[in-house]
Amino acid sequence: MQQDEDFLTRQIRSIGQGLGVMISGKNGGPTQIVFPKKQGEQLPHQLDLQKLIDNRQYNLAAEKLARLTFAVPHSEYFNLSRWFFTQLNQLSDDELRKGGYSKNLILDRLKQLKAQLK
Repeated sequence: MQQDEDFLTRQIRSIGQGLGVMISGKNGGPTQIVFPKKQGEQLPHQLDLQKLIDNRQYNLAAEKLARLTFAVPHSEYFNLSRWFFTQLNQLSDDELRKGGYSKNLILDRLKQLKAQLK
């Protein structure tokens, strides 16, 4: 342990290591404590996509999302895609038709995302 750590940091590290041993049943090295994102914190590009959704530009938003496939890390793209298609899926068939989109497109994409989890 480093000498420059304060008391609170050492206590938090000890608790994390103790939990790691309890969970894994062995002391396999340093344990990381990961704090979840704050609720309401937006994903990168989410605001841009939300504006397009609000303006009923669903196809344009889907194209923008598709262009991000290799521009952002896979987990970020997956979470953004899941959020996007969940948002669209909450809209009525009539609302989607007005924006040139359909439930079938949404369901197909959600199935593809589900297949990526396997």
